[in-house]
Amino acid sequence: MSIRRCLILVWMVAALQILSMGQDQPSQNSTTQSSSDDGTVRTAPAAALSGYAGMETEGASGDLPNIPAMLGGQGTSAAFLSELERSNYLRGGINVSATYDDNPLLLSSGVVSNTSETIFPSIRIEESSSRMRWTLGYAGGLTVNQKITSENEGSHNLNFDSQYRLSPHVNLRVAENFSMTTGFFDAGNGAEVVAGAGGPNASLIAPLATQRSSVTTVETNYHLALNDLIGASGSYYDSHFSNGPSGTPLTDSQTASGSAFWLHRLFGADWGGASYRFDRLTFNLGGGETRVHSFLAVDTLNISKRFTLNGFIGPQYSETQGLETQALVTGAPQPTQSSGWSVSGGAEGGWRNQRTSVSAGYSRSISDGGGVLGSVRVQTVHGTLRRQLVPGWAALLTASHGTNQSITVPFATSASSINVTSADVELERNVGKRIGLRFGYTHDFQEQFGVPGPTPTSPAQTLDANRNRFVVTLSYQWAKPLGM
Repeated sequence: MSIRRCLILVWMVAALQILSMGQDQPSQNSTTQSSSDDGTVRTAPAAALSGYAGMETEGASGDLPNIPAMLGGQGTSAAFLSELERSNYLRGGINVSATYDDNPLLLSSGVVSNTSETIFPSIRIEESSSRMRWTLGYAGGLTVNQKITSENEGSHNLNFDSQYRLSPHVNLRVAENFSMTTGFFDAGNGAEVVAGAGGPNASLIAPLATQRSSVTTVETNYHLALNDLIGASGSYYDSHFSNGPSGTPLTDSQTASGSAFWLHRLFGADWGGASYRFDRLTFNLGGGETRVHSFLAVDTLNISKRFTLNGFIGPQYSETQGLETQALVTGAPQPTQSSGWSVSGGAEGGWRNQRTSVSAGYSRSISDGGGVLGSVRVQTVHGTLRRQLVPGWAALLTASHGTNQSITVPFATSASSINVTSADVELERNVGKRIGLRFGYTHDFQEQFGVPGPTPTSPAQTLDANRNRFVVTLSYQWAKPLGM
């Protein structure tokens, strides 16, 4: 992240904080009264919007819509209800981890295992008011690999997320996540990638390499009537790879997205409407580019803080420009163009209480190739279960499966499609409020189809790779009230 962008974020936080101090609303339990000419006392009507649409706030109205991540809102969280309670705090801590990975380079043959040790200090500030909520967190540290010493580098993660009520009817969300990581990264600062529309493709796993990425999201919505809400969002995702394994090229990519939506209350807490979204995916190699226009029907159901359900479906029109695979081999550029219609759709639901959190989802769309492929048609299904077993002990189970069909091929050695299946089990132990211990195991199975053979006349190959990762993390966290 550039110094200029950091300064812009700092000034934005300061300006919004000063503005919110001068515009705090009185308690919603109080009423405003006025006297008419005949002496009759009349009560002023309440504002149409009594909470942040699409934002989790204490005391917010449960029938306001939850803005889906594809429209620039926040995704479904695996946190318990008790962990969502936030206030004005300065938090910090340190994570120390040991990891064993039996195939960090995701090879189908000649597998080399690796053991690594990491240390990541972190710090985060949280502030809430009647009009504004924002968090700013940073984590940085060092990973030391025992066998793949060329990847011994520092990792950094900077996360900013702000939610602001511009007026009783207008909300604004601005979020930024910057990271520079090498392999497995456990920040421990509560900072997660803010994906939204046009975010990274999480269904593909890149081999051990240095990745520098940033995700910027801006979303606003206007409650123009009691039962109608309109909004717009924009996001930009930038990803760069370096120090990759020999013989496994990785491609840089950029994704710019914009969307506009309209939601209407159908009944109760069920809101339905329409959305238009534009995505522009560009890749450094050969100047490949894919432009996607999506016309979607959207429905979101938000019942208090316990249950959320989002769904979307509609046609997608894509236009692709790139180079033919043979041109990458011969070095003679032969540009190619293609276009066509496809179906985009998906659904995501989540439920949680004080001790349990469950979420699951399915999606089908066009996305980036995660550094491994160019633009792809991706289908993903995922599920998460988090449960507090007894006080101080919690378990987490996650599973996902993704299929990625190439639209553009960035390298002559690239596969035509990649399927990835992952499963993760974690056991968490908290000793008081400061010390935590986590044991985790992850298994990844990757299938690559249509990999070119060693010679032009060789048939295409199918390569499989299995990966097992064990991690143990010891953490120490502290929190100090700010009294704001």
